[in-house]
Amino acid sequence: MCLFLGFEYKASEKMADRVRMPSAASIVARSYPDKIIGIENTLPWHLRTDLQLFKKRTLGHAVIMGRKTFESIGKPLPNRVNIILSRSKLDILDEYPSVKWAADPETALYFADVDSIISGNKEFFIIGGEQIYNLFNKFMNRVFVTDVFCGNINGDAKFDVDFAAGDVGKRSEWIIKREEEYPKTVSDDYPFRVTEYRRRMPLHRYRVKEEAMGRVPDVEAFWLSKDMHLTHVDQNDAQLNFWESLDQ
Repeated sequence: MCLFLGFEYKASEKMADRVRMPSAASIVARSYPDKIIGIENTLPWHLRTDLQLFKKRTLGHAVIMGRKTFESIGKPLPNRVNIILSRSKLDILDEYPSVKWAADPETALYFADVDSIISGNKEFFIIGGEQIYNLFNKFMNRVFVTDVFCGNINGDAKFDVDFAAGDVGKRSEWIIKREEEYPKTVSDDYPFRVTEYRRRMPLHRYRVKEEAMGRVPDVEAFWLSKDMHLTHVDQNDAQLNFWESLDQ
């Protein structure tokens, strides 16, 4: 038996109703017009203002990244659940026990869902690199794109999603929610523009309630590591909405 959101739950109980999972968002900075996001696993620029925006948006949330992206950062992002997607187990797990290793996209989503529900967050973030963006693109409901006006550059990683494109005779599945221009400064190598895109028809993922509540051993262990959160969760409406069944 475990205590979750103030309710007692027995693993043997049959709960058939499905529940909505947290939404997936992504954050990416790319060159304009070439859509380059990296050169030999490094950023081709330094934009302090954009890094501050990234921190503000992701703080307190789960973030999913690939092994190379984690290596380029050099250490776990503080005050965030760092989920690293890699086919092989990571050597750094002993050094950073708070880091979650996911061997496949399904496990990465599972960890992000569980932490988001426990923390009361309605979304988590995909933060790179190229292959990770491509893997999770179909799940994205919100994308923050920083277009860096650095001119033509060469790179070995791209984010070439065209948000204006749609099928012939159809409008784009994305709409621009907001857009803001930033000038070049002493702390920002180039001027840049940040655009928030939202999927016109959001994708909602659902799980069977008993599966979402820890049927898989690895996820149960993850919950146990969050015991302090499990016993001190505010039962606010935003959090409980995750557990609404489809017919409500």
